[in-house]
Amino acid sequence: MSERRSSRLIWLALPGCFLVALTGLFVPMPFHGRMPGAIGDMAHAPLFAGLTLLTLVLLQTLRPLVTGSFPWRRRILLTVVSLFALGVLVEMVQGMIGRSAAVHDAISNGLGIIAAAAWFIAGGLESSKARRALQLLGIVLLTSSWIGPLQVIRDCFRVHSEFPRIASFETRMEITRWHFNRCRRSQTTEDATDGKFALRWLPQDAPHPAMTLLEVAPDWTSVDTLELDLVLRLKTPVPDPDRTWEIIVKVMDENHQDYHDDVAKHYVTLRADEPQHVVFPSSKMLNGPNDRQLDLSRIKMVSLLIDRPGPGVEVMVDHIHVTLQSDRDQPVEN
Repeated sequence: MSERRSSRLIWLALPGCFLVALTGLFVPMPFHGRMPGAIGDMAHAPLFAGLTLLTLVLLQTLRPLVTGSFPWRRRILLTVVSLFALGVLVEMVQGMIGRSAAVHDAISNGLGIIAAAAWFIAGGLESSKARRALQLLGIVLLTSSWIGPLQVIRDCFRVHSEFPRIASFETRMEITRWHFNRCRRSQTTEDATDGKFALRWLPQDAPHPAMTLLEVAPDWTSVDTLELDLVLRLKTPVPDPDRTWEIIVKVMDENHQDYHDDVAKHYVTLRADEPQHVVFPSSKMLNGPNDRQLDLSRIKMVSLLIDRPGPGVEVMVDHIHVTLQSDRDQPVEN
């Protein structure tokens, strides 16, 4: 391939790569959830690696510099810094237009940029060992950016494979299945009833703090009960020693129109330091919505809500699972 034709191809490829970047990074995603998000995150490093490599090759084609010279090294450094700054700026703009801005995306962009710079430098080295070492370094940097997204994808499959267990909070990745509104959370070994860890749920003293499971196996047609363990602890004493707190356990299907009347609700009354095993029968779920029946074949979310709990309230949550009708019907062995 002639140098002129190669230059033309690069001129065409670079704007195309930038167009793909702008489309992928700024256009709202048509899909939602952790799986599409993780797949999109895996594209960050290769995308910026392509932008970097094409930019360096184009600059060297338009204005050749002696490989290894100071101007050549300075060009590579300026390109890396400029594209990294562009990646950070992109993340900031995403946060302003409704897309999620994430630090790990900016890091992935940087890893792709450095990987491409390593490959470009390797192309100008005479030593085959040094060239292979840099090429391997680029591959390692690029693939390391996929570790986090691959863990998310693996956990998405675990949502279905672990059913009828819904949540045991044994890993931090499992907690990413949940959305926390007006509350904080952490793993804890206190009051764990299934495995080593439970979830420490710290709701704010505000209207309707909630924790909502956004990913759940959808087919609950054979479910008999939804069960979980709760313990409410107080870090701040309350004036009334007999005070109780009400937690609402909600189950929502794909057809739900709102988060209050068109859902299945189960009310739980808690007293401080009194563990409670909650049982929510499927028959009650079915008739939960006001004007229809819950579609147990298309369950979408499970949520726990507490209204104005007051200061210093912590709720330990563990062993969220369902029991199946087939398990209930099996004879008990003596």
